[in-house]
Amino acid sequence: MMNNIIPVSKLFKPITILFAISFIFFNNLSAQFSSSENSQNSINAIAFNSISITIGGDFIVNGSFPSLNTERLDQFVTRIYNETKATLLTAVRSEEGMVEFKKNFEKYALRNIELKRKDGSELIIDLAMFRLTGNFEHNPYLKDGDVIVFPAYDDKVHFVSIDGAVNKPTEFQFVEGDNLQTAIFFAHGINTAYTDITKAEITRLKNNGETIETVEVPVYEEYPLQVGDRIRVLYSELNKQKYQVLVLGEVNRPGYIPISKNSTTLKEVIEKAGGFTPNASLKFSELVRNYDSFNTLRKEILARSVTEQNLMDLEETFRSNLIDLELLRMYRTANLQFRDTLYFKLDNQLRIFESSVSVDFAEINKPDSETSKFIVNDGDVIIVPQKSETVFVWGGVRESGYYNVDGQKSVWDYINDAGGYTDIAYGDDEVYLIKGKSRDWYLVEDHEEVPVEAGDYIYVKKERPIQEFWWYLGVIGSIAGILGGVATLVLLFK
Repeated sequence: MMNNIIPVSKLFKPITILFAISFIFFNNLSAQFSSSENSQNSINAIAFNSISITIGGDFIVNGSFPSLNTERLDQFVTRIYNETKATLLTAVRSEEGMVEFKKNFEKYALRNIELKRKDGSELIIDLAMFRLTGNFEHNPYLKDGDVIVFPAYDDKVHFVSIDGAVNKPTEFQFVEGDNLQTAIFFAHGINTAYTDITKAEITRLKNNGETIETVEVPVYEEYPLQVGDRIRVLYSELNKQKYQVLVLGEVNRPGYIPISKNSTTLKEVIEKAGGFTPNASLKFSELVRNYDSFNTLRKEILARSVTEQNLMDLEETFRSNLIDLELLRMYRTANLQFRDTLYFKLDNQLRIFESSVSVDFAEINKPDSETSKFIVNDGDVIIVPQKSETVFVWGGVRESGYYNVDGQKSVWDYINDAGGYTDIAYGDDEVYLIKGKSRDWYLVEDHEEVPVEAGDYIYVKKERPIQEFWWYLGVIGSIAGILGGVATLVLLFK
């Protein structure tokens, strides 16, 4: 019987596979041990560098917290504040709670912070100064056992404010030793756009809060400040400002046009804007100016909407309140009968909305016209709409809409273009031509000589619907009830 001999080539494959599996297993095992060892080393390194820092005083949270010896005070304080704030906010469930939270925890002192070391030494930290200058002397590394003590802070009491001829008007936390130069430093220095800046005015309340003391001091003097001081760096009128006018609509180069103070004409502005496009409607162009609070807001919205579309909602937010306030002011001393108030309210709202200066843009190219000589102001907004070659027909017609202007057509032709009268139209004796610019109403039957122009409106009045029997019965019943009550009173007093 012959022995079965297995070829070496067949033995080699299983041995190779077994060897490969063993190699992968031991390699992974080694990697796991290595990873575990590295992880352990990292933990050991963190533990070796970990220190304990205590926070006390007027801060969002007090206690001892872990830190690293590579962490500076500002980084540590900001981290603890943000972590605690996020935790506390999850517990706030109401608007009142959010208001209370912001009142108590939104701000903390950045100056006059005490840093107490284990060796008994103490440092006074000024994080506001560090954030402004980047000087790490005001933001040291932490050491194990450090104690950070925040002073009591109320931004409505412990403050100094500065404005006027400075680069950044501001309000900052007051600490003993602050002087006028400290305030100017926090305001990023004197604004070089102003000239001949020599004095600062310091307003200071007496302890009873009823008396104000005002002093003027040289602007470069280190005049000592007190808590609650309000500083104005005095200046003459700044005439080198960013005077500009905003031009929107049908001009060749819309946008902001730089102007001079009280000397640039409307004609010059349009020329700088590249002139009118062929589609510009000079008849309906307007210039918006600040005449009252509503139009100040309206102009600001128009200006900002060039880059910030979401601000357009502000007009709707404030419009009704401003109108109501203005109407109440008008009514307060008015001697109007009740029947007069409806028309007055309508006219008053038009007065508020129509802030446009009376300027005829069609006269702008005439050298001697008032329009060409009209002086624009800083902040004016010029709106040039697209030319319209249509008339709008609506009311008691079958197909309301815009219809192309034809100089040969009469009002009646446009009504025919709109499909003629509906069944509820009054007819020829109640057709009105409303002029597009002035909105004047003309009864066509009496003013057929008035031409129909682009932008005009044709309105066909509709008959009032006849009320049902039960509506009239209800009115009669109400009147009868009132008369019955009056009759009863008369009988009682007889």
